[in-house]
Amino acid sequence: MMAQANNAAMAETLDGAQDKFSREVDERLAHLRSISRVCSVIGVILLSAVVALALSATILPRIMGLQAYAIVSGSMEPNLPVGSLVYAEPYAPESLAPGDVAVFWRKGDVIVHRVEENRTEKQDLITRGDANDGIDAHPAQYEDVVGRVVSDIPYIGYFIMALASLPGKFVLGWVVLMGAAFAIIGTYIANLARR
Repeated sequence: MMAQANNAAMAETLDGAQDKFSREVDERLAHLRSISRVCSVIGVILLSAVVALALSATILPRIMGLQAYAIVSGSMEPNLPVGSLVYAEPYAPESLAPGDVAVFWRKGDVIVHRVEENRTEKQDLITRGDANDGIDAHPAQYEDVVGRVVSDIPYIGYFIMALASLPGKFVLGWVVLMGAAFAIIGTYIANLARR
């Protein structure tokens, strides 16, 4: 009789230890699943941000027949501050009206300035930056006109400017690698938590 009581007490102790062990394992697995979700979300956010910036800055404008340009100087502030990304549609230079914002080439640089006057007889545009006191020193020739600005997004131009530099390319590569690493780590931890 005593042996049966001892066996019963020992079985209860073992059951209690197993229940405690099972609870601890379940808690650890739940913690691993939480870490997995956080890693996966961070990875998806990083990769999605890069894809969204790339789409908005390069691919979508071209599909829509637009060209994207980053504003690198303050000549068009406050309407188009430095770091804005502007989208230009092809536009016949003779159709540009005063007040339109034109995109044109001048000495190898892309210029984004407002049209003050369209001189069709001379086939050029008198332009001015919104922040400048006077008109530009040289008119924009019709053959140098790229188009007319139809839209802009503040700050996204910094992304384009960064990509033009070697450090910017390294940062972009690092962000992509970190996003992929977080996504992979999240998947790996999730697989561990299922075992």
